[in-house]
Amino acid sequence: MSAVPLVEQLSREMGISTATALFDGPAPRTVDPVLAPMFRRGGLPRGEIVTLTGGQSLSCALAAIAVATQEQKWCAGIGLGEPAVSSIADLGVDLDHFVNLVTPAEDWLRVASILIESFDVLVIDPGFLPSAGERARLLAKVRERKISIISLTSMPGSTEQIEITDTQWSGTEHGHGRLRSCLVQARSQTGVNRFLLPGPEGTPAEVPAPAPAEGVFERPVIRSVS
Repeated sequence: MSAVPLVEQLSREMGISTATALFDGPAPRTVDPVLAPMFRRGGLPRGEIVTLTGGQSLSCALAAIAVATQEQKWCAGIGLGEPAVSSIADLGVDLDHFVNLVTPAEDWLRVASILIESFDVLVIDPGFLPSAGERARLLAKVRERKISIISLTSMPGSTEQIEITDTQWSGTEHGHGRLRSCLVQARSQTGVNRFLLPGPEGTPAEVPAPAPAEGVFERPVIRSVS
């Protein structure tokens, strides 16, 4: 059977102009450049679920949706508890476009199904894993609406898995001072990524290059003169 008629039909569909566009899907949502290397396509995929687990996962998820809120996209959190509003803002989230819903654990799936209809990004911490049938229906709605979901609990059917494997806070050396930044190490399909979250300004930051050790000098090279 010739594939030409199918290709011609797909080429007439909105948003599909090449085979690459067909298989790659829609362009991902922009994230902070420091966090972009964690994602396979450099941003939050649309119509898919990403799992983000480990220490600092909530902060990382909120930092990942910050650009979307700044672009006036509606984002919501479900089951996240009651994180400090000031901390959310420090991560770069525009609070005018972020809604945090405190719901009973057993209601998260119902609430998520409702929000998918009108929100752009959801950050969820499910109180339980839905059944296979419920997951299939949820994923179908996610694909149809091209919404981005970050789950802070491992979720079967997620297309990307990011695990924060290590965190190291700095700022309280020698038993005094205050916490200034946190070095985060995250493992994903793209490899191991290291960044500061929070960085000195609260938002994600690159890991600074190590300073040269004090008192170490390069030995001079003595050349003989003939």
